[in-house]
Amino acid sequence: MQQQPAIFLDRDNTLNVDTGYTHKISDFRWVNGAPAALSLFTKAGLDVFIVTNQGGIGRGLFTVEMMHAFNEHLCAEAAIHGGKIKDIAFCPHHPDAVTPEFRTPCDCRKPGHRMLTNLADKWSVDLSKSVMIGDRESDVLAGQAAGCHTYLFDGSDLHSLAKDVLATHFAAHAGKGS
Repeated sequence: MQQQPAIFLDRDNTLNVDTGYTHKISDFRWVNGAPAALSLFTKAGLDVFIVTNQGGIGRGLFTVEMMHAFNEHLCAEAAIHGGKIKDIAFCPHHPDAVTPEFRTPCDCRKPGHRMLTNLADKWSVDLSKSVMIGDRESDVLAGQAAGCHTYLFDGSDLHSLAKDVLATHFAAHAGKGS
């Protein structure tokens, strides 16, 4: 199978507002421009993936099942707006984890690149033609370590950034819809 470019996005404060270890569906709120950005990437024919540190699991603040329920809600809300999230990778590890199995170091917690490379292997993604967008330096470092082009999102308008990303890195895909 031929490898394709993709979009990798951080979750908290890139797609949804971070309320501090966000995991409750009742706390779900989009970041400005996120639904339109997801729709734009989807209409352009790009696979969209989420890569998210979820250290609250390791810290015992919420369960994997609670995180999955939140992510399912996020994906359903994205679909309402025309966006499609192909897959989500998460890291449950944290330096202050309550159990040794979830204590860092690990190679999946950003700035590590394992979440991106695992998704790339699973879905035949060309990382050198892909983009990672996140609100923290650790997101940028993870993307760079995986070989992606990277953008540090300033929180203002994800749709505006998505248009710039399409024009800069995905000109061939940009004509499929915008």
